[in-house]
Amino acid sequence: MTASATTFLQTLKTHLSGITPANGYAVTVASVQTGRSALAGNTAGPYPALTLTPISERPVENTPDRFMQRWERTLILEAALVESANWDDELDAVWDAIRHRLTSWSGIITEWGPVEFAPPEDGGGIALLRCPLVFTYLFTV
Repeated sequence: MTASATTFLQTLKTHLSGITPANGYAVTVASVQTGRSALAGNTAGPYPALTLTPISERPVENTPDRFMQRWERTLILEAALVESANWDDELDAVWDAIRHRLTSWSGIITEWGPVEFAPPEDGGGIALLRCPLVFTYLFTV
C-alpha cells in the first residue's frame, strides 16, 4: 500500500475502535483488525470484532500523471459476533454503531453497501455482516 492508502486505513481502524459505551454507543467493539490479522479471520474472539480487508483498487482517472494520481480502493468491512439467542438484534446494534461512527469520521468514504448478513451456523458459530467501503486517495509519484 502507498503511504496515503495506509494512513487512510489506519485512521479508519483507529476511529472504529472508538465504538464503546464511553463514546455513546450501546456496544463495545472488542477489536479492529487489518492486514494479516484480518485475512486470518477472528475465530477466537473477543467479540464483536471488526476486520478491514482491501479487495480492489483502480485509477479514478485513466490518465497517468507524472506527479499525482487519484486512486479508488475498495475494502470489505466485516463484523463478527458470537451466536446467542438474540444474535440478530446484537448484529443490528453493531451495524447501527458502525454507521453512526462512520458519519463522524473525517475521512471520505465515497460509496458503501450493500450490506450482507450471514446467520450463525446451526448449533453454534459466528454471525457476520459484510459491507464494502470505497474511498479515494492521492498517490504522489
